[in-house]
Amino acid sequence: MTTSHAEGTGNGWFIALGIVLVLTGMVAVAFPFVATLSVELFVGSFILVAGLFTLFHAFAEKEWGGFAWQLAIGILYSLGGIGFLALPIGGAIALTVFLGVVFLTEGIARMVMAFRIRPERAWGWVLASGGVSLMLGVLILAGIGNGASLAFIGLLVGINLIFAGASFTALGFEGTRSPAAHPA
Repeated sequence: MTTSHAEGTGNGWFIALGIVLVLTGMVAVAFPFVATLSVELFVGSFILVAGLFTLFHAFAEKEWGGFAWQLAIGILYSLGGIGFLALPIGGAIALTVFLGVVFLTEGIARMVMAFRIRPERAWGWVLASGGVSLMLGVLILAGIGNGASLAFIGLLVGINLIFAGASFTALGFEGTRSPAAHPA
């Protein structure tokens, strides 16, 4: 007979994972630029691996009609990954610009959507949400010149880790209650 998490097994692992995630998140928030560089190196590594596998596939399937395009994509990915790894600050700038453009574009799209759904009661909330995204995008892009925005990705990762850790810790403590504490 196996027992489930709700019956009290494995709670310590949930709590341990939560604590590790919260502490890691706190370090990322305390050192957001280092966290940004870590994310950038992680992304660069994956882009390089994707490029190498794409190149391998291109040569493994040379007779395929898309060989030249597959080869070009593999080279592009590989060079991009190498660029991210060789120039981490440049990669961090590229990721930050991308994030700023995404927020900016999302904000504009959401604001347009708000006016399109204007008879709806909550259209103002959609408009406000779009305004916040637009403002974040502008702030990120404006802060790139002086380097202020480069820590933004690391800050977001840190906040995410803290909330993820808190949720796992709560799950772990919830499972430590007696069965009587769980209403049927």
